[in-house]
Amino acid sequence: MNSFRHDCNERCKSNVLKLRMKYGAAGYGVYMMLLERLAMEPKLCHDMDYDALAYEFQVSADLIRHVVEDFDLFIIDLDTETFSHEELTAQFATKARRAREEKALDEFIERRLESEQWVNNIATMYKTVPERIKALTQSAFRDRVLSTYTFLPSPSALGHILGNLIRETFKPDDE
Repeated sequence: MNSFRHDCNERCKSNVLKLRMKYGAAGYGVYMMLLERLAMEPKLCHDMDYDALAYEFQVSADLIRHVVEDFDLFIIDLDTETFSHEELTAQFATKARRAREEKALDEFIERRLESEQWVNNIATMYKTVPERIKALTQSAFRDRVLSTYTFLPSPSALGHILGNLIRETFKPDDE
């Protein structure tokens, strides 16, 4: 995961506030660095190797242990001796779903544009060139779907959305 979101009031959440009361900004900094480190891990969890993290963060292993274990900020799995973060894990699932949906949308667009007959028929109907139909489909249509829908519509709904966008953009011969 290249990035993750956190609430702009993360520092005010009760457990984080307790961390800050005990360790100040340094404790909060370690907490955020731990979140960043977890986000870099493929499984979004990290070994409870506090010495290695202490070396990486240039703080004491004791401080890292306290941040991980004492404030109920992380999920600790004693069987695997790893820790993770619930909100980060949930966010990754959402990002993974969205990536799958974007790929499915790109495949829909590719299949649609592979049909030269469809592209040429639409271009003829709207008195434009096939390149404009392709460009509209690859950019404005893709952008509209991704910015409007939380979940990817069905292929038939995508067809209707694309048709509506084409009608909005180009006026047909008979109008």
